[in-house]
Amino acid sequence: MPKEQRPTVAYITAASHSGKSASVVLGFLRCRQLQTLDGQRSPFTHYLYMPFRNNGGNYHSCVDEEELMSTCGRNVKLREALGAMYMRDCFKAEAFGQRDSGCCEPVYIDVWNYSRQIESFKRTQALLKNDVSEFMRRSPNGVLLVHVDEHREMCPDPSFRKGALRVLAELANVKVFATYTDIPPLPAQSSSGTCRQAVACLMPDVKTIMEQRLQMPDGLDMGQEAVLLRVATLRVTLGLALQKLLLVGLHVEFSEVETLLKDLNGKLQESAERIDARLASCINLCNAKWIDDEAGNTKYLIDLLCGIRESDAEVQEQRYPQVVVLGNRLAAPLLVLLRGRDLKDPANMLHRRCQSLFLDVLSRSDTAVVTAGKVLEFAYLWSLGVKSNKYGEVRFGRLMVQFQCQDIEPGSIFEQSGMLNATKVEALKQKVLYYAEGNHPCADLFFKDASGVLYFVDVGGTSNMSKAENKSRKMKAVISRPGLGTVQGIVLLPNVFDCGRIDDDKSMRAVIGVEARQLLGGLVQLLTWLPDD
Repeated sequence: MPKEQRPTVAYITAASHSGKSASVVLGFLRCRQLQTLDGQRSPFTHYLYMPFRNNGGNYHSCVDEEELMSTCGRNVKLREALGAMYMRDCFKAEAFGQRDSGCCEPVYIDVWNYSRQIESFKRTQALLKNDVSEFMRRSPNGVLLVHVDEHREMCPDPSFRKGALRVLAELANVKVFATYTDIPPLPAQSSSGTCRQAVACLMPDVKTIMEQRLQMPDGLDMGQEAVLLRVATLRVTLGLALQKLLLVGLHVEFSEVETLLKDLNGKLQESAERIDARLASCINLCNAKWIDDEAGNTKYLIDLLCGIRESDAEVQEQRYPQVVVLGNRLAAPLLVLLRGRDLKDPANMLHRRCQSLFLDVLSRSDTAVVTAGKVLEFAYLWSLGVKSNKYGEVRFGRLMVQFQCQDIEPGSIFEQSGMLNATKVEALKQKVLYYAEGNHPCADLFFKDASGVLYFVDVGGTSNMSKAENKSRKMKAVISRPGLGTVQGIVLLPNVFDCGRIDDDKSMRAVIGVEARQLLGGLVQLLTWLPDD
C-alpha cells in the first residue's frame, strides 16, 4: 500500500480467471498472519468483498446510462455525487443487510432505488464515514480493506465510478482495492487528488509447485547441462499451462490442474526412458495445454508487448483489453503475448516471426539443447526487434542506438576456434537483427546500426556475480581483438542488481537489473519462472 498521504485506490488488472480476486484475499490473510505490510505493521482488521459481476450471480446491480441521463444529464459533478450515493448504499447492504433482513447470506442490491434528490459528495461521504464507524465499532483504530471486484461493471460512466471509488478511498480508516480487466477511472500517482496505484497480480509459483508436487526422478543430476536446462524450460511451460488451467483449481482434488500434475509425475517416473527424454515428454505435455490455441487479434498488443508506462496520459483515455501491471508498466498477459496478433500495427509481421521462433524454442523435444538461456535470448530477440521496429532506436542503459529492425535472421560469425570470421562480419546487413547459430563464445544477438557500427549483445540469466563478471570479461576480450573495426559490446543481466566488479567502458556496456528487464517489455513475466542460477 502507498506511504503517501494522498488517498489512493490500489488495483490489479489482468485477464479473466487469472487469480486477481484470490490474490487480494491471500494478501489480506497473509498480512493478518504476519502482522506486517511492506515492512510496516499491518493495519488491516476487516475485509469486505464488494462484487459487481460474477461471484456465482451474487453481486450488486449496475446503473445504466439511461438512468444517469434522466437524473444527472451530462453534469460530471452530479454523476460523481450519484456514484458516491450508490457506493454508500452498496456498503450499507453488505455491512448491515444481514442484521436488517434477518437472513444469513450476504445482501446485495438487486434494483437500486435511489432518491431523486442527489446529496452532495461531501454530505454522502460524511454519512458513509458514520456507517463505517458503526461497522468498525469493535475495532475503532482498525483499517477496513474494501475489495471492489469488477469495478467497471457498476456503471459504464467513468465519472460515476470515480465518485464511487473516491468516496471510500478518501476515508481515513479505509483502503480500497479494485480488480478488473481494466484500469480504474482515476489519475496516476503524480496527481494531487485521489489517484490509482498499480499492484502486480500473482503468478503461479512454479518453483514451489515443482518442489512440493512433482516427484523428480532418482539420479537427477542437475550438474548435467542437458538436464539442468530442460528442467528450466519445464518451469516455463508448466507455468504457462497452470495459467491456462486456472489457479483457482489448485485446491480441487480432481481438477484439470491435479490431472496435469499426476500425468507429469507419471512421465517423470518412466524408468525405461532417459531422464532428459522424460523431461522432454513433460515439456510436450505442458505445451499441449496451451500452445496450439488459436491466435486472436488483440488491439494494442504490440504496444503492450513493448510495455506502456502506467502514468502515460493516454492510459486513462484508451481502454486496453487484458492488461497486467508489471512495476510501472502495463503489458498483456503472457499467454496473450505468446499467441496474439495486432493486425493494425505495422510491426505485426515482425512480431509474429519472433513469436513463432520463441514458441519453437519452447516446443523442441529432440536431442537439440533446449535451454533456459535460449528462452531468454529469444525473448530479447523478440522484444528488441519489435521495439526497434516501432521506435527506430533502442536504449541500452545510457546508450541510445539508432537501429530499426526490419527482419530477423540466423547468423554465424565465429569460427570453431572461437575467432571471428571477418568476411561474415562484413557481409552482415543493416536493419537485420541476427540471432547466433552454432558456436559463439559471446554475442547471442548482433546487428549493425544506422551508421554501420557492429553491436554484440550477450544475454545472461544468472544472478551470480562471478558468472556475470566472466560474461563481461569474455565480451571485452572478443571486441578488443584487432581488425574488427568499431564494435560495441552489450551484456544484458536482468537478474543482477549490483554492478559489483563488472568493469564496463565505452566499448562494453553492462545493462543490469531494472534497465535490462525494461528491455524485455511484457516478456519480463518469463523471469518469474526462469532460474537465475
